[in-house]
Amino acid sequence: MLLQRVANKGIRLGTVFDRAAARHPASPVHLDHDLDIAPGVGRRPTLTELAYLVDDFASRLWAARVRPGERVVIHKSDGFDISLLAYCVARVGGVPVLLSPKLNGATVAELLRRIGRPTLVTDETKPARDLPAEVFELSERVLMAASGFPGAVPLASLAGCERVPAVTMPQNLPALITHTSRTTGPPKLVPYQATFAPS
Repeated sequence: MLLQRVANKGIRLGTVFDRAAARHPASPVHLDHDLDIAPGVGRRPTLTELAYLVDDFASRLWAARVRPGERVVIHKSDGFDISLLAYCVARVGGVPVLLSPKLNGATVAELLRRIGRPTLVTDETKPARDLPAEVFELSERVLMAASGFPGAVPLASLAGCERVPAVTMPQNLPALITHTSRTTGPPKLVPYQATFAPS
């Protein structure tokens, strides 16, 4: 029955925290690290605070011209905000593409090439240490989740932008893209639809 309800309504990644906060607004989420995108939130944010954060950063993505249907690659240093940024991308109708923080720069560049000029959300550490300069040419735009980097737009610079409502996308489109583990060659991209057929 639960699977049927999920299948009918879709995953709706962009409003996960809205719905959770509506049921349990004061419930805390326990983190073992500070969030790179919002270190001031602390390590025990409530569901309401995380819903606010997703709404805020989704609006910043919109202000950076991320639009519905656009692929947005998230490749940054490891942390829970990778998942939060995926929810933000989905909230504005984009398709989050999650690339493991452990992938080397050449592999990331190849996956960007396959995706076809996506927006890249990263952090200062990745282009400074791991990513080749060509990722800027392979991306429509590069956004910095934390700090800054030449040629990239820091999301922090878009704080205070106008809030935008959540975008509802057709359920037959990809909701999320990940990749295989690269045990037999370069990773392959794996799309997931917003709905699935219960077995």
